[in-house]
Amino acid sequence: MSGNSFRVWAWLALAVLAIPGLGARAAEAADPRQITWDDLLPEGWTPPIAPVDHFFEQGPAAAQSVAEAPVVPAMNGQRVRLPGYLVPIDLDGKQVRSFLMVPYFGACIHVPPPPPNQVVFVRLEKPVSLEDPYGAHWVTGRLSTEASSTNLAEAAYTMVGEVVEVFDWDQLYEQQPGGG
Repeated sequence: MSGNSFRVWAWLALAVLAIPGLGARAAEAADPRQITWDDLLPEGWTPPIAPVDHFFEQGPAAAQSVAEAPVVPAMNGQRVRLPGYLVPIDLDGKQVRSFLMVPYFGACIHVPPPPPNQVVFVRLEKPVSLEDPYGAHWVTGRLSTEASSTNLAEAAYTMVGEVVEVFDWDQLYEQQPGGG
């Protein structure tokens, strides 16, 4: 390669790096941001404590509305990876096309459901067959602050899901300092 060719390539490389956001978009496409459910709660916001009725005299507690459970605007448009439990909504045989994702097992089946900012409505790009429908899963996709409502719960977030993987508890503990 001649000296002039090298200089041309070097200038092109610098020009590409100088384009705002191009490097960030390439990195984002490669690795999603791994988040937790706390990342979906605005700073300083805590859900109201639902009254406990041990004798079932008052009926089920009311679910929160999306208006009462604010979202984190900065999460809009981010490609994320989030662990949680799946509540299938749209099934075709064993193929799941959409589901609610919640932070703990049994949410949305017991009343009241979690606050809407702790529920994500996921539409999959391609339907999947769930190996373990009751276990925890990682879901990767593009998150939106668009609200969605189902007969089970309101969701303050929506995701276009790309990948659904079984959550491996052993792998999580191996990653911890002092883990197996």
